[in-house]
Amino acid sequence: MSSKMMAAVVAMAIAAMAVPAHAQLGGLSKALGGGNSSSGSVSAESLVKSYVGGTQQVMSADVNFLKALGLKDQADKTELAAKNLTTGATVSSMQDAAQVQTDNSKALDAAMSGNKVALSAESKKNYTLGLVDLVKGIKSYTGVAGDVKGFKPSVSSLGAGAAAAAYVVKSLPDNMSSLKNTLKRSLDFAKENKIEIPADATSLL
Repeated sequence: MSSKMMAAVVAMAIAAMAVPAHAQLGGLSKALGGGNSSSGSVSAESLVKSYVGGTQQVMSADVNFLKALGLKDQADKTELAAKNLTTGATVSSMQDAAQVQTDNSKALDAAMSGNKVALSAESKKNYTLGLVDLVKGIKSYTGVAGDVKGFKPSVSSLGAGAAAAAYVVKSLPDNMSSLKNTLKRSLDFAKENKIEIPADATSLL
């Protein structure tokens, strides 16, 4: 089998898995036609771009939380990681960002569950900004979840872009669940420490 024919077979297999069984026969030609050619379809590139935007907002929230709790070194590390996560992100760079977020979660959990934290007015302000960014990140991820439903792999999205999009599809559900838990923990801490809470934060739980 020639390499061109093999590539076509692979593309058709990916497209077939991406659409519901009842729509495979009618949608296969559209799925192979290109990312944004049909109404409501989402390209690999736009899916990854939206996901990265949401991730950067979540990381911005982490930066503010870390600063509020006096974890400056970890905040600086997170700020740099967020800048390095570009809209043309690869699987590797998204995995690196995910690891930083995991480290942040552990550091914040330890700080929040330790001895009574004395927060200055500036620290409380940073914490509130963290809640604002976290809410934005969750809303962005919710939008990405909608984009996932309209995503149909195509020949034009094979390669690094398709791999990055596949990572988004696979990791998004766990990320959404984790962020809801993070929001609940963050709101509980805010209430305990008399920190201002954004009006729309509790509606996302």
